Amino acid sequence: MHYLIGNLGHLFVIASLVTSVVCAFAYWKSFYSTNEIKTEEWKVNGRSTFYLHSFSVLGIVAVLFFIIHQHYFEYHYAYSHSSLHLPGQYMISCFWEGQEGSFLLWMFWQAVLGIILIRTQNTWEAPVMIVFALVQAFLASMILGVVIPGLDSKIGSSPFILLREALSDPIFKINPDFIPKDGHGLNPLLQNYWMVIHPPTLFLGFALTLPPFAFCIAGLWQKKYSEWIKPALPWALLGGAVLGLGILMGGYWAYETLSFGGYWNWDPVENAVYVPWLILIAAIHVMMSYKNSGTALKASIS
Repeated sequence: MHYLIGNLGHLFVIASLVTSVVCAFAYWKSFYSTNEIKTEEWKVNGRSTFYLHSFSVLGIVAVLFFIIHQHYFEYHYAYSHSSLHLPGQYMISCFWEGQEGSFLLWMFWQAVLGIILIRTQNTWEAPVMIVFALVQAFLASMILGVVIPGLDSKIGSSPFILLREALSDPIFKINPDFIPKDGHGLNPLLQNYWMVIHPPTLFLGFALTLPPFAFCIAGLWQKKYSEWIKPALPWALLGGAVLGLGILMGGYWAYETLSFGGYWNWDPVENAVYVPWLILIAAIHVMMSYKNSGTALKASIS
């Protein structure tokens, strides 16, 4: 049994949650400080803790991929999504097939975008990064997997839970250390090269919707009701392009492999991607309208 690697992964999850909360607090203090020296000190603390948060997220990614790649089937995530016979590229796809891996991919892209914002947005840094850190804390809670004593409920679902903790199979009562010889493997319909490139593109598009939202909240916060549009618009345009590309990839994949009989089937998964993209494109239009003619400011905010 390889307990150490799973415990390390769970430690990284806890660290990512704690550092994101501390980061939000540090930037909050920086934003409301009236002392210029203290403002800069708290801002440096916010940057440092976000870098630590990003390192923790990278640590979770590395540990989970190691578990999958090494075929540690005592872990429920590896058993459910990988097998000994999968080619190398599909071992990568196993990482984001499950819900926990998808949340982790989302966190990873937002950590990268947060670092870019820290290095490029000095004026807007504190209020924007407060929003970023809080969103990261929420996503970290989704993979925490901590049971609340006395309430019979759990916060999130951990990708590092053991198979015996996830399944109530009689074999584990006889032999708690039982390890299956092979896993279920990747769904045959998902064993396609689009599974390697489509989800990362899609989740990068989802992550790119956060900067415009963060700038909008920061603008309302500071009573800069129109100034936020200028720094937010390039991010919105990039997000619309990347998310649109992800949707095109998904449509072609459906046509080529999934036997939908067309590029679109209006199923819940497709709609969950398409509706945010439509809202983002509408937001881009009204933001550009305000930038060019000074109209539709309320529509841009809403």
